[in-house]
Amino acid sequence: MTTDTCLGTLLGTAVGDALGMPVEGLSHQNIRTYYKGIKEYRDDDGRGDLSAGQWTDDTQFTFAVARVVATAAPDQWPAEVAAEYTALQDEARRWGPTTTAAIERLANGTPPLKAGRAERPTDGAAMRAAPLGLWWAASDLNRDAAFPPIRDILSVTHAHPAALAAGWGQAAATRYCATHPLDTFDRTDFWEHLVDTTTWAEEKLGDDARVSDRLKQLSDQLREFPLDLRDVCNGANVAADEAWPFAVAMVARAPQLLENTPLSGINVGGDADTTGAMMGALLGTLHGWDAFPDEWKTGLEAADHLRQHGESFARRILPAESAA
Repeated sequence: MTTDTCLGTLLGTAVGDALGMPVEGLSHQNIRTYYKGIKEYRDDDGRGDLSAGQWTDDTQFTFAVARVVATAAPDQWPAEVAAEYTALQDEARRWGPTTTAAIERLANGTPPLKAGRAERPTDGAAMRAAPLGLWWAASDLNRDAAFPPIRDILSVTHAHPAALAAGWGQAAATRYCATHPLDTFDRTDFWEHLVDTTTWAEEKLGDDARVSDRLKQLSDQLREFPLDLRDVCNGANVAADEAWPFAVAMVARAPQLLENTPLSGINVGGDADTTGAMMGALLGTLHGWDAFPDEWKTGLEAADHLRQHGESFARRILPAESAA
């Protein structure tokens, strides 16, 4: 794993987020009707709040997690990420109700591990998990040792067992991609690993098996047209067992296609900025930041600033001889 891998993961999150931003919440039919399909960064013509290349809360929170991992010990992560999240309130971009409520509780003095409520199994935890997957890959901990810190940092705002299972799954997927270069990536092995590790996590979190069940349902669909994947997921909206399984299945389906895979997934619709962010993180881990198209790099909001944070993260987690 190298600095380019870390930058691919983190900035890939922002790229996927920005590509999906204008069509967040739209159906596939409306994306085709009003945008003729997303092929590049676009303004959000409907809401009018963000312009081409700008990103949403997905990028805000992913980089907040990365900053904490780069500066604090794992036992300090919940408190530190709570401080990072509350500091973002003035810059909030499309925060979902689960996140908003949790951060309001944090701002009012609720302890970090009590702020998240097990109310909604949304995809927010999975969206934030990619930096933790890189940390896990670099630290080389077994899953028993890695599970508590990853669970705790994700629990600050998303405490539903299904949300945490999806978050753990995205961390595991990122770790797999970071330790299996593209030329050795094996779809079947990857998918079996995700089914196994999410099932294991669900057993530790409680008796909610909806995420691993969805992965099992998708096992025979990985070569199908992406609209079929959406149908098997019961949509690609904010539910943890819809958005994350859909996003990770799209990557498993065509990991070699750095441009086509995220665009195909985003154009399916649903929670397109978040599925875009999750696909961008995994594809960026596999390909590295250098492989991204120049127009995606230059058109991305605050790309140099994000890159600086990504390099700081890489310096913290990577041995010096691996960073080059």
